[in-house]
Amino acid sequence: MPDPSKTKFLLATRGSPLARWQAETTKRLLEHARLDLDVELCVVQSSGDKDQKSDLARLGRTGVFTAEIDDAVLSGRAHAGVHSLKDMTTSLPDGLVLAAVLQRGATEDALVGRDGHVLADLSRGARVATGSVRRVAMLKRARPDLEIVGIRGNVDTRLDKLMSGQAEALIMACAGLERLGYAKHITERLGPPGFLPAVGQGIVGLTCRTGDDATHRALQGIGDREAWAEAHAERALLARLHGGCNAPVGALARAKEAALALEACVLSLDGRETLEDRISGSIERAAELGAELAERLVARGAKHLIDAARTNR
Repeated sequence: MPDPSKTKFLLATRGSPLARWQAETTKRLLEHARLDLDVELCVVQSSGDKDQKSDLARLGRTGVFTAEIDDAVLSGRAHAGVHSLKDMTTSLPDGLVLAAVLQRGATEDALVGRDGHVLADLSRGARVATGSVRRVAMLKRARPDLEIVGIRGNVDTRLDKLMSGQAEALIMACAGLERLGYAKHITERLGPPGFLPAVGQGIVGLTCRTGDDATHRALQGIGDREAWAEAHAERALLARLHGGCNAPVGALARAKEAALALEACVLSLDGRETLEDRISGSIERAAELGAELAERLVARGAKHLIDAARTNR
């Protein structure tokens, strides 16, 4: 029974197990921080969830996992939207604002080997499944002898496809596996220097309507300062590169107290060309640092690699 003394607060979310974990975590934090709120989930189905066959790179990916959540918030059907930050466009629709982010989870990619193999142990020509252009490029750089195959679906679906023999290994985000209690499936964590994560990987982003000050304050009350700075540095980098959500770009910001360090790479689709750089400075300049690092990469040819990747995939 709803408590009449509390204010109903609706969170828009996708319906996948991982999306529900993110929304339930947000709900729990909000209800702990704000005893006057009765938080409920508003589950929507994204276009990316409806289309389970198209290659994400060819689908365009921009907004395919976020647009319906954005619509629910903009229309007033929900107060706030809960997103995996790496799915969010760097430029939000008019009327929406990124209000807060939750504490960051694991940033690494996870190799899940069907027979327990790590990347170096996979046989020549072994099939590795991923739906990410960034992961394809990094895999080809590390192991050009492997066969890369596409894969779609939520975490459980991808694991089922792996175990049914569609590939010898797959790559997913460690954060998703850990949050769903599947860390035991991780056979190797792939992190720097060979594998930089997607922008925003491991971060839950919370949006609300521009001008909805009450919702904005509620969301900021459960936000994480360091993850917020990391998110802004990485998103500013991607925005200045005009990379989009599925470009061969990896980035990782690390904020601690008053300092922030950011490293990034842009790759060719075949992994043969790589541009890498890093920058550090004050946490208060997070977005400026991201934009500055992007400019340095652009000056070295990053735009050419990104444009070529769009043309050839």
